[in-house]
Amino acid sequence: MHLSSIRIAHFRNIKEFVGNFSPGIHVIEGQNGQGKTNLIEAIHWLAHLRAFRTNRVRDLVRWKERELSVEGTVVQNGLNHQLKVVIKSGIKKAYLENKTTSSVNYSGHLSVVLFTPSDLEIVRGTPEVRRRFIDRSIFNTNSQYLPDYLNYRHALEQRNAYLRKGAPDILLQSVEVLMAKYGFRLMSERMRQVNSLQDYFTETFSKIMADSLDVRMGYRSFITTTNGQTEEAFLNHIIDSRESDRERGFSQRGPHTDDITLKILGHSAKGFASQGQQRAVVLSLKIAEILNFKQKMNEWPVLLLDDVSSELDREKNRNLFQFLNDFSGQVFITTTDSKVLNMDQEYTQWTVAQGNIERRGRG
Repeated sequence: MHLSSIRIAHFRNIKEFVGNFSPGIHVIEGQNGQGKTNLIEAIHWLAHLRAFRTNRVRDLVRWKERELSVEGTVVQNGLNHQLKVVIKSGIKKAYLENKTTSSVNYSGHLSVVLFTPSDLEIVRGTPEVRRRFIDRSIFNTNSQYLPDYLNYRHALEQRNAYLRKGAPDILLQSVEVLMAKYGFRLMSERMRQVNSLQDYFTETFSKIMADSLDVRMGYRSFITTTNGQTEEAFLNHIIDSRESDRERGFSQRGPHTDDITLKILGHSAKGFASQGQQRAVVLSLKIAEILNFKQKMNEWPVLLLDDVSSELDREKNRNLFQFLNDFSGQVFITTTDSKVLNMDQEYTQWTVAQGNIERRGRG
């Protein structure tokens, strides 16, 4: 899988850009604030219909413009797929093969794995950040997960609305059954994904740290029963918390409150690990995600690296680029100085200045 071309109009500070990309490594160089991350974000948005720096669609539209578009051609198994996302007057529309489509049908045609300096929050941040990490990794490999996720969120929002209005139990029960159905699917798939990533995570961490420290990831669920985790147990927990939820006006239990645990020597990496170990944990998680994708899908995802060399020390940088030298997929790397990249492979170099993107040849 690779992105062979892209056309961008009025995305952040990029007025217009048309580019053709080979399957290899692309280095995007520019000073801070010039727009190199905007190119990475446009590719991510084309893949997932989501930006990674904002939840506000209006923030993506270039100053004084009312419409933006990002379209691209993806080559997968020898076939070309046309993707396009448009925002006009605040309304987002997705196109697949030049026809409007839903996010569910759109998903999966361009799979990307993103690594940014903010990913250190996977260790340091809230459970929401870790849930987002595991969910995005599943979206890339399981087409059914997105509709299950959206159905669960809809049921959760409906139940919260009923709780705030003081609706009778019969109405709450109707959405609680749906919450249990789809929530159990989410929880089960997250557990499977954690198990799939575990070995890759452990092996990669050992290589990066050149140490045999015991590192583990796990899934902490709101359901704790001696009879195992089942859809029925899920529903019973929600019903048991109904009165308490009424008092607070929201659902306190469900996969929307679960967490991914990351431990070193049995201790939480958030409080126990050094900064270097925390960076190694995040880097190991990202590489584990890539290797797991390759194993499940029999192809590499597109890898987006946004200025990660600034956050990793020399040893971590060396280990990252050693991995990239063995990586045969498509890679986009942003940097303020391409000379600091320890690249053995040839790459295509691009420069960005004030939103203008130009190809500079091979490096």
